Formats: sequence, C-alpha cells, structure tokens
Amino acid sequence: MKPLRFLHLKLIALFVFCIAVALSPHIPDITYRSEITDYFREDNPEVKNFHNLEADFGVQQSLLILLHSQTGTLLSEQGISNLFTITSKIQALDGVERIQSLLSTAISNNQQDTRSLYRHIKDGGDLSDPILGQLADNVSNSSLLSKNGTVASLQIHFADTEQIETLYPLIRSTLDAAFTTPGLGEVHMLGPVEIKHALHHALMHDGFYLMPLVLITGLGVLWYFLRSWWLVVSGATSIIIALWLTAGIVGLLKLTINQTSALAFCIAFIIALADIIHLLMSFTHQRPDLPPQTAMLNALRSNFMSLFLTSLTTGIGFLSLNGSSSPVFATFGNIAAIGVACAFISAISITSAMAVWRQTNARNQEPDLFQRWSLAINAGRTRLKAYHYGLFYLITIALSCCVFLNDYHNDPLDYFESDSPIINASTLSETEFGIHHPITVQLNSNHRDGIFTPEFLHALNGFESWLDAHPMVSRHNSYSSVLTQLKRHLYQGNLKWSASPNQSSELADLWNLYEMASPDNTAETLGLDKHFQSAVISLGIPKLSSTQLLQLQSDINQWFTNNAPAIKISVTGHAILFASIGKQLTSNMFIGGLLSAMVISLLIGVFLRNMRIGVLSLIPNLFPAGVVYGLWGTSVGVIDIAAAGTLSISLGIVVDDTIHILKRYIGFRESGLPPQLSIEKTFEEVGAALMLTTFILSLGMMVLTLSIFGPNQTTAILMASIIVVALIYDFIMLPDLLERCDGWLFSNYKLRATTPAAQLQ
Repeated sequence: MKPLRFLHLKLIALFVFCIAVALSPHIPDITYRSEITDYFREDNPEVKNFHNLEADFGVQQSLLILLHSQTGTLLSEQGISNLFTITSKIQALDGVERIQSLLSTAISNNQQDTRSLYRHIKDGGDLSDPILGQLADNVSNSSLLSKNGTVASLQIHFADTEQIETLYPLIRSTLDAAFTTPGLGEVHMLGPVEIKHALHHALMHDGFYLMPLVLITGLGVLWYFLRSWWLVVSGATSIIIALWLTAGIVGLLKLTINQTSALAFCIAFIIALADIIHLLMSFTHQRPDLPPQTAMLNALRSNFMSLFLTSLTTGIGFLSLNGSSSPVFATFGNIAAIGVACAFISAISITSAMAVWRQTNARNQEPDLFQRWSLAINAGRTRLKAYHYGLFYLITIALSCCVFLNDYHNDPLDYFESDSPIINASTLSETEFGIHHPITVQLNSNHRDGIFTPEFLHALNGFESWLDAHPMVSRHNSYSSVLTQLKRHLYQGNLKWSASPNQSSELADLWNLYEMASPDNTAETLGLDKHFQSAVISLGIPKLSSTQLLQLQSDINQWFTNNAPAIKISVTGHAILFASIGKQLTSNMFIGGLLSAMVISLLIGVFLRNMRIGVLSLIPNLFPAGVVYGLWGTSVGVIDIAAAGTLSISLGIVVDDTIHILKRYIGFRESGLPPQLSIEKTFEEVGAALMLTTFILSLGMMVLTLSIFGPNQTTAILMASIIVVALIYDFIMLPDLLERCDGWLFSNYKLRATTPAAQLQ
C-alpha cells in the first residue's frame, strides 16, 4: 500500500505542476497601478470629492517643479530668461496642457497693455526694472517664488493623464539639459505625479533587489540546516512552483497590484520556505534504516495536520484584511492567502516527491543548535518560581497598556526614505514656502455664474480673511486674489484700488481683462469651472499631524456652516484623504485583526477537538502583539494603516507555533501523561522546529525591512518583532497556562492509561 500511496503523491505533484503550466498565460494579466487613491474605496465620499475635483479642475494630476538657483535670484533678467526657455520647451511637449509659474503673472507695460509675462517676453517685450518690480509685487506672498528669489515653482498640468508616464522622462531630461547641466541649479519635483513616480520607483527597487535577496537568503538557510544540495533544489523548486501558481491565479482573477500588495509575493515565499524546512527537517530526522519514501510518508503523517491548520489560520489572518475597506490591503491579503495555500499544496506534493528521487546524506542528523536551545529553555522554565511568573505577567500587562501611547498619523510623504528625492523636494518646499502639503477647497455656488454674485464674493473674501489669521495655513490663493492683483496694477499699484472686488460687474470686467492678457489664460487656470459655478482655493499648509489636519478640515466646514450655508464646499487633497479615511481604515484593521483572532481560536478548538484549548490559545497569541505595539508606542508612537494592517497579518502567522505545541500536548495528555511530562515531551518533539521556523520567518521579514517604501518597512519590522516575541510567550506563558488550567481544559476527557513503555515512546 505504501508504494501506491506514494505513487498517488507523485501524481498529485504532477497535477500541481500541470496546473501551474496551464495558468501561465494568465500571469501577464496581472496589472500594476501606483495611484495613491487606490488605498481607498471609490464609493467613499472623500474619494468622490477628490476625483470630482480632479475631473473639474485637473489639479490632482499635476507635477510641481521647484527650480533652486545656485547663481542668485531668479527675479532678474537672466533668471526670467532661463525660466522662459524652460517653460517654452516643456510647453511644446505634446500632452502638456498648461504651466503655471511666475511667467503666468499679468503685468502692464508703459501703454497700460495688460498681458501675462510669458506673452510679454514671447512678443519681444523687455524685462525692464518696472516690469520686474511689478513681478516682485505680484509674487510677494505667493508660492511662485521664494522670498529670497532663489526657488521658483512650475506647476505642470497634463491634457491626457495617459501620457504622463511618457512625458515624465521627457520633462526630466529637458530640465536637466536647460537647468541642471549648465550649473544653474537643482531641480526638485513634488505633486501627485511625482508621488506616483516615487511609488513606482519603490516597487522597482524592491522587485530588483529585495526579491533576489530574499531568494538567496532562503536558499542559504535551506542549505545550512539541511546540508544537502538536492534537498535545497527540491525546496527551491517547490517554492518556485508555489509562486508560479500564485501568480497564475492572481492573473486569472485579474487582480491589480501596487508597491504594497506586491509585498504579498515576498511573504508567500517566506511562508513557503518555513513549510518546506519544517517538512524536510522532519524527513531528515527519520530513522536512517527506513527507505526514503517511507521516511517521507512518516514525515507527512506527523506534519500534515499541523501544516494544514497553520496554513488555514495564516490564510484567515490575511483574508481578514478584506474587512479593512482598503482595496490595496484587501488585494494584499487575498494574494498572500492564495500564496499560503499554494505553498502548502506545493510543499506536501512537489517537495515530497522530489526529495526522495536521490539519496542524500542528510538523514538522521545529530541534535542541532536549535534543539539544544529548546531543551535548555524548557529546563530553565521549569525552575521559574511563582513570583517570576507574576513579574512576567505584570510586565506583559504594563507593556500592553502602552499601546494607548500610540497616536494615529498617516502622511503619504512619510512613506519614502528621508534622503529620497521627493523628501528633499518636500523639505525645500517647507523651508522656502512653508508648505508641506497642498489642500484644495472647492466652493460650489450651485448655479451658473454664481461666482460673480455679491453673496459669493462676500463669503469668499470673508473666508480668505479668516485663512489669513489661521495658524495652520501658510498660504492661500484664489481667483479673487489674482484678479485683485490685476486691478491694482491697472492703477499703478495705488493702494486705494487694492481691495478685493465685491461687485459682479467689477469682477466680470477683471475676468475679461485676465482672459485677454494671454490666450493661455482660461477659467481653469484661474481655478474656475467652465460654467463659473465653482471655484477652488489652494491652501499651503505646514507639516501637521493627522489630528490637526482633521481639525483644520472641521474648522473650514464649520466656518461655511456659520457664515455661508448656501455654498456647498469640499476640502480635499492627498493629506486630507490619508488623514480622514486612513483613520477609519486603521480602526477597521484593528477590529478585523481581533475578529480573525477569534475565528482562529474557534478553528483551533474545532480541529483539536477541545474548544477550551481554542479559548486559551487567544492569550499567548494576543499578548505578543500587545507587547510589541506597546513598545512601538513608547518608541515610535505613530500608528498608520500599515502598522494597523500588520496586526491581522501577524496573528495568522504567530498562531502556527501555538498549534504545533497544542497538538502534541493534547496527544500526550490523552495518552495519560501528566501535564509537566507532556510539556517536556512536546518541546522535545517540536521545540527545535518552532525555533527554526521563527528564525526563518523573522529573518525573511528583516530582509524586507530593507525596502525603501515606508509601509513595507513598518510591516516587516512589526511582523519580525511579533514573531520573535510570540515564540517567547509560547515557550514561557503557554506551558504555564496549560499546567495551571489543566483541570479545566481536560475535565471532559477520560484520559487513557498507558504503560510506562508507551509513555516513553
């Protein structure tokens, strides 16, 4: 029967391989996106506001360029000429709709002709001192030019967002050729398009560097503990087929990945490696006189249920991310759950079939380092006194309470390394303009030409006065402020005419003058929709916490409720999205993690036929996460969506060790062994394997901390920490709980008496 059963195993392996081949054509169907809004559901009102603003005004698909001069102020004849050359070359690119810069500012010549500075230069006008003086006055309190004149900004808007990926390198090369290479200064980029580019760069970095590093590290670990190149080849083949299967299924489901969800393939690789080593270590420790196929079948029999249950609980932990209401984290969880299932199937079939093809010298190894450590730790645990455990539990509870020291904060710019180009650009923006994030406030009058009404103008002017006094707003700009500047220049800077327009006719006249100043001047460039129903106010804010951002949003909404209830407003931007929706996602992820822990506890009780064991397993599995998040609160103190999502992921993984211990322990107790001896024999059998898998998982996670993408780093650091701490609690807390609660756990069992010889087997 045994050869037949192994023949079935080989047929299963062949079937798995054929499925992988059949799914191969679907792998190219995996699509990639790096849109920052993909982290949130499309039906969320905040996301709808964001996309509506993008559709109406195009402000979200823009690229902000900061030109940092090293040759002096840009507010000079030479500086303006260089800026004109750069703007002209970029504007000539097919797909660039418009560029807003200090060249867009309207100026008046000696004949009182008003036109944009760009049009003035293009028509051959000179850059006399009066012209430069007007320009300096226009940009004195704007984000177009820094106070010292060494940093100028250009905001590029695109006619077709599909062409942005093609235009980006062309714009970069134009800037390098016209500004960087001649030694005029440095170029820095910000804005939604640059964030998208930085996200794509993070994915490429992790794909080209981390995946090979994880692979090399994994194969090195395999060889070190198995000391057989053939077993390494068997394990590597199994991992490749598992990832092959995963990619094929993901493509078949047409899932979309980004720099976060792509990390699921790395995690699936690490878990597959742990499964394989667990199985092959059991195979190599079978009696040397057994035939290879028999030894492998014995290894499968002793590990199948544990591997199956651990794969099931790990998959549930990942699937719980679907409750986060974040498409990216839901996709991450689904891919990882698929990878865990494929890793299990591949391990018990491909690995088992390949490992016995060739005779290896890895059978019946002497106790290794982890075996010796496991026995030493268990021996040390038995010498602990009651007050030792009391102190241990007290420290555990105290550290877990430190979870409340964490504050919620979610800033998309924190996702990038401190020395990355986008952070350098952000630092320059904060230093020169006081702007860390832009925020857009859209005001909707609810009827055509509504922005020209006195009521709307009165509300707008009052709101801008309120913004002037708000401590959380560095700068703001609207169509009213631009037209007010234009009016002042018409009257040669006379302060008598510096008041904001408050009459419909005056505003209409100024709009006509603005439109005639340049053919590039449109309603959209002024922040208006084509029906003159809505207007946007651009806010520049310093670096704020998420709580402060939400307070600012609430203050703005409250101002309009009190002063202009007829105007419909929306406050949006990347910072607002991550502050408002991210808080909800964080809460959902924590709740999802706790629910998955309960489901896992129920499954443990069902599969181990003891629901009380399932309930007890919650304690040593939840406390490690509590301790790590408590330490995180005392050191970092910030919880974002990545840190919250790690709870669900880690719970499914750390429960693996608990399952192996409980399965063996219940078996020994049912056979009649007393609690202390059952624990001792349990750790003799599985202690080394638990330490080994913990080492593998934590090592793999530590490799992932080398990611240049912040959420991936956070996930890897927290997971590695929780996995290590969980092993400590499985070695100290779980045995103590099993001994103390033995009467309650096994009150419904009729323990079978066995002979001393049987007890020692």
